[in-house]
Amino acid sequence: MQILKKLNGLVNWARLRRRPQSYSQTLEGLDLWRQTPLARAIIDEQKAQVAALLSDLFGYHLLELSSVASESFACGSRINHCFKLCPESAHGAQALSELERLPLEDDSIDVVLLHHVLDFAVNPHQVLREANRIVIPRGHLIIVGFNPLSLQGVWRFIFQWFSRNSFWRRHSLGAWRIADWLNVLDCEPVALQRGFFRPPVNHEKILAGMKFWERLCQKMKLPFGGYYILVARKDRVVLRPIKPLWGNFKPVVGLMGDPAPRLPQVVGQNSLHKHKKAETSIEKR
Repeated sequence: MQILKKLNGLVNWARLRRRPQSYSQTLEGLDLWRQTPLARAIIDEQKAQVAALLSDLFGYHLLELSSVASESFACGSRINHCFKLCPESAHGAQALSELERLPLEDDSIDVVLLHHVLDFAVNPHQVLREANRIVIPRGHLIIVGFNPLSLQGVWRFIFQWFSRNSFWRRHSLGAWRIADWLNVLDCEPVALQRGFFRPPVNHEKILAGMKFWERLCQKMKLPFGGYYILVARKDRVVLRPIKPLWGNFKPVVGLMGDPAPRLPQVVGQNSLHKHKKAETSIEKR
């Protein structure tokens, strides 16, 4: 019995180490991680790629949901109304809201940016469903996530057991898995980019010296980047029935038959009228 209790305790400990922490702990941990050289290199590269993608998307409203709440990734957008929601009080957030229940109407947002939200969310399926719900038909979702098939994925598998940093306590969600979820939600992936092929080391000089490797891997489009950016378009079209205006309906004469005369005709009236026409034509000749 004691052995079984120890085994159950070990299994529970392993589940907790692999599961993301609460959102308040995650935001606090990622805010400290943001100040490291590794985080600055990743964030700067992501900002450049996201800005290039947003420059081709238009609309009226853009919603940004980010796990790095103190950073803004929608600066390169041409959309005038860009706002941010966050479950905790953070810099740049316009309102507090749960990510699983967004206080927005259906089909009301043109572009939704999910920056590492699915990686650290307690229920990533529900967060993605909410984001898809508020996007208008033919609107876009931009999802930024960490790639498990990379050097960062290997580091994460090791450090999640020994490190207390929230950065390593996240879900292992690849781009192919997110694409499957999007297909279920009637969304079509239209673009996929990857970035940060350098090793995840907190050394500024080493990261700066390996930029040539970054450029080479970007040109070769290798699938082993530390993160991915997936752009999806919502293909569900809302059908609105058009009611016919029967009050303005005017049937074509002759198509449905000649309309019935309002007054009854006298018997023989048509024959007399035809006979008079014939006589006048003969006199003219």
